[in-house]
Order: sequence, then C-alpha cells, then structure tokens
Amino acid sequence: MKRRTKKLLSILLVTVITLVMLVGCGASEGDDESVSKDSGQKATESDVGEEDELVIDTSEHVELTMYLIGDRTPDFNDVYAKINEILEEKLNCSLSVEFLAWGEHDTKYSLLFSSQIDFDLIFTASSWCHYEQTVALGGFEPLSKEFIQTYAPDIWDVVPEMAWEQAKIDGEVYMVPNYANEFGQDVMAVRGDLMNKYGMDDITTWDELIEFYRACAADGIFASVGAPWFQYFQSQGLSTTGGAPKGGELVLYNTQDPDNLEFVYTAEWDGFYDYCVLMKELADAGCWSRDVLNSSDERQTGLLTGRAAGMIWNIGSCYTYAKQANEENPDWNVTIVDPLSTLPKRVNPYINNGVAININSNNKERAMMVLNEFYTNPEVYDLAMLGIEGQHWEAIGDDLYKVLDQSGYGVSNNCNWGWNNADIQREEYIEDRTPLDDKSEALQNAFVDNIKPDHIYDGFNFDSTKVSTEFAAVEAALGQYFDPLINGLVDDVGKTIEEMKAALESAGIREVLEELESQAAEHVASR
Repeated sequence: MKRRTKKLLSILLVTVITLVMLVGCGASEGDDESVSKDSGQKATESDVGEEDELVIDTSEHVELTMYLIGDRTPDFNDVYAKINEILEEKLNCSLSVEFLAWGEHDTKYSLLFSSQIDFDLIFTASSWCHYEQTVALGGFEPLSKEFIQTYAPDIWDVVPEMAWEQAKIDGEVYMVPNYANEFGQDVMAVRGDLMNKYGMDDITTWDELIEFYRACAADGIFASVGAPWFQYFQSQGLSTTGGAPKGGELVLYNTQDPDNLEFVYTAEWDGFYDYCVLMKELADAGCWSRDVLNSSDERQTGLLTGRAAGMIWNIGSCYTYAKQANEENPDWNVTIVDPLSTLPKRVNPYINNGVAININSNNKERAMMVLNEFYTNPEVYDLAMLGIEGQHWEAIGDDLYKVLDQSGYGVSNNCNWGWNNADIQREEYIEDRTPLDDKSEALQNAFVDNIKPDHIYDGFNFDSTKVSTEFAAVEAALGQYFDPLINGLVDDVGKTIEEMKAALESAGIREVLEELESQAAEHVASR
C-alpha cells in the first residue's frame, strides 16, 4: 500500500495523543483469539509449502448494505458507482448505502437491530453514535484479532494498538476505529458581515457568544440551529462521560481537572438549571426556531440558506461549510470563531468515529474486506472523501488536493469519518488564500498549542449491559424532557426539570448511576 506523507498536524497530534489518552472500557491484557462466526466466503491455506498464502474465496457475488449518518448529497450515487466498479473487480461484490439523518439517528439507529433490518456495515462512535448501547443490545459482531488480520490485514497494520484497546468492551472489539487525530471541541462558523454590523471583531468567550445570539434575535435572524448546550458545559470545564445516557450528556465530569473524580448528574446540577433558564430567555427572544426539535435539517442548512447566522461544529466541518457559504454569498464573509478560546482542548479518542459489522450480516467476511478497501485503498479513500477526480477535485502530487466543485459532493461531507486514515489522507492545496483559510489554520494551531492535561475518565466508557432495562427506560424518559429543556422550549423550567428527575427516578437512574460509579472505580483502580 502506498503511503502518503503525513501532515505536520497529524504528526504532532499523534505524539500528543499517545501521551494524553488512556485505553478504553473493558480493556484486557493479551489478544482475544476467539473466532468470528462463519458466514459466507472462507479463508483457506494453499498447498505450496513455506510460501503458502491465504486464499479467500470470493467466487460468489454478494450485495452489501452500509448505513451512514447524515444526508445523501446530489452526486453521492455517482461517486459510489465508481467505488462499486473497484469493489466488483477486486472483491466481486457491490455496496449500497442508506443514510440515517442527523435528526433521526437517535431514534432509528436501534430499530435497525431490533427490527432485524438486513444490512452489513454501519457507522458508529463511542458516546455520541450508539457504540456502547448497540454492543449492550448484542447488535455488533465481535471482531477477533484473527478475523481482522485475515480479512482486513491492511487495517490491522494501520490502526494503532491503543485504538483497538479503546474499542474493547469486556475484552472484545466491536468496531474498527478510525485512525485520525481530532479535537473534542466544537467551534462556530459565523457570518462576519453580521458580526461587523453588531460591532464584534471576534467571539472568544461564552458571554460574547450570548451577546451575538441576542443581537441576531433583535435583528430578526436565528443565531444557529438550536441552542449552544455543548459550548455551555464545556465552558464549565465539563465533558460527556462515554457510554452514559443521552450520548454521555446526562453524566458529566470535569475533564479539565485530572484530580477531580466526581461525576456530575446533569439533572441535579445547579448549572443545568441556570443554563435552561437562559436558553428559555433566548428561545423566547427568537435566537433559534421554536420548531427546531421537529426539523430534519442538517446542521449546515441554516447557515447555507441564510436562515441562521451561524453553525456549531468541529473546525473541519465549519471550515468546509463556511467556504461554501462564502463562494455562494461572498458578501457574508463567513469566518470561524472559538467561544471557548482560553479553554485547553481535549483530543478525541480514536473510537470517536468507526465502523461496525451487523451481527446478523450474512456476509461478515466480505464486509470486512470492503472496509479494508475503504480504509487503505487510496483510490477508494479519495473517492469517498473527495468525490470524483476531475469533477469534484484535482490531485496536486501524491499528497494534496484542490477543490473544483463542492456543490455536488463536498469534502469529507458524506460520513467517511469512520475509516479516516491519517496515513493516506490528502491535505488541501490552497492556491489563493482567504481570511477564512488563515483563521482556520490559526485556530488549528492554537488548539495544538493548548491541549489539556489527561484525565483518567477520558478513556472510560460505561458498559450498560448489567442495567440495560433501566438504561433503556432512562433514555425513553429523557426523550420527553431533555431536548426541550436544553433548547429553552418549555413553559416552566423548574417544574419541567422536577418532572424529568421524577421520571428518571422511576426509570431506574439510581441503578444506572451506581453501576457507572462502580465501573469507573474499577477503571481507576486498574490504571
């Protein structure tokens, strides 16, 4: 496999991540040698003495299905038709892709497994995209070392040992983690023309962010799609707890203070009440649509259509859509701001993005072979990330790309993150730099220069298997109250929080918290 030169940022971050991250929940010493269930093509040894090579029978054509998160872009089918040409030639199979939209994956993801929908591969992630919950439900195929080395040997060579350790739950690996180095810190793409109108040069603090939200509402424009919940608790030094209810949002911990091992139960946190009161005030003022919970719009839709002044996401996504917005509306002068600029940044675990195999797949081996192509074949990788060469992008040497047209596909805009591979990922070549390019680069450099100390809970992931019934009931109770509260869409904040707390108590939150505390203590003791 040809490897491209890594970017300087990746080199720096790989060094940092080795120092700051811990192995995941359920890690055990030694390698798991259990054999994956047989289902389809088999691997056999040829009879040629010491030069024996593994022969995998792909004579039977199979059709695979993969689920991704987000929305299908206009040129997606054309791009994947090119990918399928490669898969047909190399592996005698084809791949169809279905999407779970951002606004629906919380409710529909588990239904794919409970309804036994026929599919093979699916995007997953620790905490925010159902990894721990689906493992607890028995939805993912365990991936043994032997299975990975047999059907995805190139992946085995690329993925760091730390990533496999992070992916373990009770000693088993259930996902192929991505190999990329990213920060668990969102920023905001903001219309610079409006900032200028409101007399703001930058937005570097929580208070300045709220000032911008109020100014937008007074001007008759939504500030963003929904409330800045993550920015708030992160501004307090807190982080989500891997595997906890509501994507980790119901149980927080102080990631900025390595000596603080106390968990924060969000429903009983005074800061949660204060936040919800403020969000009700902002929602009533018109800072975002009151129909936001019923909308299936993507995060970027409000910004790109002009219905919202900003978009909250990671630096890469904010840069991508800010650039698109400026191309379509140059007078907007969209830029990127960090409302938590002084806060030391957290490096995400590798399992923040990944791909799993459905335990009910009839083609597990071929699915793993396909994932090997997505992860390590530069031609497939470029297609999935950038689109069709000559139409969407142009190669600049072996390591760089130049965008030709993002309107039909978009760079890294189609949930290709599950197989991110820093070894072969191209860096964008920017011919004529803009202020947006400079701001994005400056923020990334600032992140690298301000990485927070390691916290032992950064690598902790709660396994809800022992309290699966209570966990499911807690999630159901949260569905009625949590999102309306954090978006300020309730009539009485205090009353609604009390109702949520009562519902959570009835659902069994104490049993969940007790089990979480027990596992966290074991995690700490084992380090």
